[in-house]
Amino acid sequence: MEAAVRPLFRKLMVCGLFVGVLIPAPCRAGLSAASQSPLQVVRNSNQSILDIYAERETINQAAEDEIFRIIDEVTDFEAIAEAVAERFCGKLTAEQCREFKDVFIELLQVSSVRKLGRYRADSFDYLGESRDEGQAVVDTVAHFEEEQLSLVYHLALDEGKWRIVNYVVDDVDTIRNYRKQFKRLFAKKNYEEVVQRLRDRIASYEQEAAQ
Repeated sequence: MEAAVRPLFRKLMVCGLFVGVLIPAPCRAGLSAASQSPLQVVRNSNQSILDIYAERETINQAAEDEIFRIIDEVTDFEAIAEAVAERFCGKLTAEQCREFKDVFIELLQVSSVRKLGRYRADSFDYLGESRDEGQAVVDTVAHFEEEQLSLVYHLALDEGKWRIVNYVVDDVDTIRNYRKQFKRLFAKKNYEEVVQRLRDRIASYEQEAAQ
């Protein structure tokens, strides 16, 4: 389920760049979670992830668990899955729709840390934010060695906290990209085969983590 985009660096951005903090970003930044602006959420999260890799020679399981808790704090996986699944649930039973979303959420969560460990940005430039009725957009430029690309975070206000609900990498919309991939899958495979493919991918990531 990865986007066909240029170099490995962009592969991370489109499929797995959910970034967070080593310890809760509000503590490091001296701000409560509710008082952080969308740009501060993104900046603090990105910088703290960069700090994790800079401070540690190896990332063990404990560190990965820590990273995931951080990623989960700043990312609304359910909103991403809902936005993708709504295009297909009309042709599924209610039970199938729930299962599809649950398995897809699990894949997003498991893959976020695994992909981040393989491909990650070296630094970011922050260009600003815009807000409109509980929605926000944060424009950044991500750098990796000699490459750079536009990375636009979309956030939504959830119980007083800004959380990432989508991101666009050099005009490649993550949610739209997943919808296209599932559309192709459902055109070739039945529901059970699609869900099994997701479960197989989850198992593959978990096996990788155990090595």
